[in-house]
Amino acid sequence: MLLLTFSHRNNRRYGRWLAVTAYLFLLLMPPQYVHAAPGDTLSATVGTTIMYDTNVFRLSPLINPAVVLGVPSRSDQIITSTFAINLNKVYLMQRFEATGSLVDNRYNNFDFLNFLGKNYNASWYWYATPYLHGRLSGSHSEALNNFANLTGFANSTTQNLRTNDNYHFEGIFEIDRAWHLIGGIDHSVTKNSKITVQDFNNQISSVEGGIRYTRPSGASLTYKVRSGRGEFINRPEPIVASLFDTRFDEMEHDLRMLWPVTGKTSIDARVGYLSREHKHFPQRDFAGFVGNFNLNWAMTGKVRVTASWARQLSNYQTVAFAFLNPNFQRFSSSFVVNNRFSIVPLWRVAP
Repeated sequence: MLLLTFSHRNNRRYGRWLAVTAYLFLLLMPPQYVHAAPGDTLSATVGTTIMYDTNVFRLSPLINPAVVLGVPSRSDQIITSTFAINLNKVYLMQRFEATGSLVDNRYNNFDFLNFLGKNYNASWYWYATPYLHGRLSGSHSEALNNFANLTGFANSTTQNLRTNDNYHFEGIFEIDRAWHLIGGIDHSVTKNSKITVQDFNNQISSVEGGIRYTRPSGASLTYKVRSGRGEFINRPEPIVASLFDTRFDEMEHDLRMLWPVTGKTSIDARVGYLSREHKHFPQRDFAGFVGNFNLNWAMTGKVRVTASWARQLSNYQTVAFAFLNPNFQRFSSSFVVNNRFSIVPLWRVAP
């Protein structure tokens, strides 16, 4: 997979109208409340990414793509254009960030997959004292469902958009410069534009806590445990015939490392253990190791290379038993394991 990104960023201070407003505001404010905020910025970003995918729908080599897709090709060229507006505002000890973006995805061969994604996120980095601080955030994202999880099913070659909404609060208490206690609550809602039995619409509410060790260099090691309770949306009663449950509980132990090896090279890695238990049907339960490893190398100011490996466990509810289809990869009735490795060069053109 090769990604070439061309972007132009235009950073500017607030316009003349805002300068006049700010001037009048400062005249009315008492001197003790007047604080400069040099970090305030408003920026707009325009970017284009060109990606060539050799197997868009992750079809088996044994399958004739003309039969399934209507065209003899498995591959496609995808052009993704992005327009984003970013706001960074500092007020006293508080910092506010907001980003909104439109992401236009265009496929050359499979144009029925074209879509315009609307994404946004906002964060309040709050400070009660220099030793007690945290973040309150909300985000919304739209993207295509992962075809690797849908391969071999009736809805595996259709456009199915997945919407994720997340609301998160976290607090950090600094015991000293090195050791920090962390805790938070999280609520996520996931919906599909089309019905899919592989991963139904669901929502999860979680609480989490842990400890972090930091170094002045920016390196850190964090252990965190998360306990979550989820439910499948619009399913008040379990469906016994298909073993489709109404609710589940999750527990995840997570160890993360951030290590700036040099000024141009950094490593971020994670290893964890995730388990899910369902309320009515233990046949749906699953557990296993998850994690990722990213090596980031900034070759120059405009060229960056990232090598990544990731392992995920995903909810995957099909029939009530594990099965093996010789034309596709092996799936469980309750989850699917994804192992991915990628090397992505990124070339950024900016003034």
